[in-house]
Amino acid sequence: MNDYFLNDSIPIFWPAVYLAIGFPVLLLVLNELIGLCVRRNWPIVKPLRTLRNFVAPSLAVLIFLRYILEQPPESLWVRLAESVFWLTLLYTVLGIVNDILFGLGESDSWQRKVPKLFRDLAKALLVAIGAMVIYSKVWGYDFRGALTALGLGSVVIGLALQEPLGNIVSGFMLLMERPLNVGDHVDAGGHRGRVNEINWRSVHIETPTRELYIIPNVSLYKNPFSNLSRPSDVRTELVEVGFSYDDPPNKVKDVMMALMTSTPGILSDPGPLVRTVDYAAYSITYRLIFSVERQEVLGEVRDRLLTRLWYVAKREGLSIPFPIQMEYGPDESPGPLAPKASELIQDHARFKPAIKEGEGHQQWVIEYGKGETVQQKGKPFQGFALIVQGRAKLLTADLDGEMVEIGEIGPGECFGDQVSTGSGDDDLGIVAIEDLKVIRFDGRDIEELLNRSPGLAAEIGDAIEARRQAAQGIKYRRKPV
Repeated sequence: MNDYFLNDSIPIFWPAVYLAIGFPVLLLVLNELIGLCVRRNWPIVKPLRTLRNFVAPSLAVLIFLRYILEQPPESLWVRLAESVFWLTLLYTVLGIVNDILFGLGESDSWQRKVPKLFRDLAKALLVAIGAMVIYSKVWGYDFRGALTALGLGSVVIGLALQEPLGNIVSGFMLLMERPLNVGDHVDAGGHRGRVNEINWRSVHIETPTRELYIIPNVSLYKNPFSNLSRPSDVRTELVEVGFSYDDPPNKVKDVMMALMTSTPGILSDPGPLVRTVDYAAYSITYRLIFSVERQEVLGEVRDRLLTRLWYVAKREGLSIPFPIQMEYGPDESPGPLAPKASELIQDHARFKPAIKEGEGHQQWVIEYGKGETVQQKGKPFQGFALIVQGRAKLLTADLDGEMVEIGEIGPGECFGDQVSTGSGDDDLGIVAIEDLKVIRFDGRDIEELLNRSPGLAAEIGDAIEARRQAAQGIKYRRKPV
């Protein structure tokens, strides 16, 4: 290899120039280049540092020995310096190629999905091949003898490094079988998270709590684990909930199905399912089955579903029992009836005369959670509803069919089919901005109240007309292009 790189015809002047001027300048240029790569977050910083710290100095030592001290090419120190130079140069070139090819790709590109273990194995194989060529050229020996010595020594090394080698072999088997890739979500050893790295020794998993869980390759290869990103990104979840024996199962299943189909994030294909699974000690157990588009959104969608479930159950009169016994008298009910309505109406004295007790008079307190739809466009709320707590936004469709917010309503304001009377309130959608409580009045009672209070009736009419005009202004408006 001396013949390929250095020869005796090079005058001593030029090696001296390199050592005196070129070597410091080269180090200065490499330092500036490394600083630029660090500032711009380029991936070739590590190979450039190897070039600065090992390749350039080893070349300087080789030139000094060979052309300043004029050591013969067969000298031990010259051969050592030349071997170090070529090995470090080969390692640096492979590092630069690796970082450019795999480090500059997008996060979801095929380059980033190639496991680090595979890249390390390929790099190690090429370095080993290069080392044998260097051994043959620099030292002038047949590398087959080195292979024989290496084979004998590997037995001793293998016994001493049995566990680390087991992890390497297990990692190689995982690489060949490919049961998981970087970016997959897995459940291994009781820990769920996203695979960040697959290396020689272990697999790194980032959990939802921002912890880095490290599993040795041999443990992952021997023990079962779940890949939550296979065979597709769609994730199906099962949630079990119990309802009272007094609640008809068909009603419960219809309500739960409506809840899931209206919860954002739950897929319509595959669609949600409700199954009756058990008659337990205190309740009938139902299983809610739904799918989301990927594992990352499962926690948020599950939280949204379970939060809304409480409000839906309260509105529909469904009971979620807990393990105690409760007795109700003939005129008692676990649902929120008139006594609670009479307490909430205190801040809205104008509607207080509509709160009546006795047969045929009902005032229901209905609760909605933040983000729930109170009224859909074209499907007005049944009855006369008065908001007593919380706020909701009013929505209507523009010419493109997109729902646009036109205002808000809060405590003291009303809505429903007994309010709109063709004035346009039924063209509005209503969505709770925060937890919302409304009182739904008996139609006869609210009619009496409005007949006795023309001012209140006119005020309600003016509010409905203002909503109608706002909706009309949006109805024929297109989005700007």
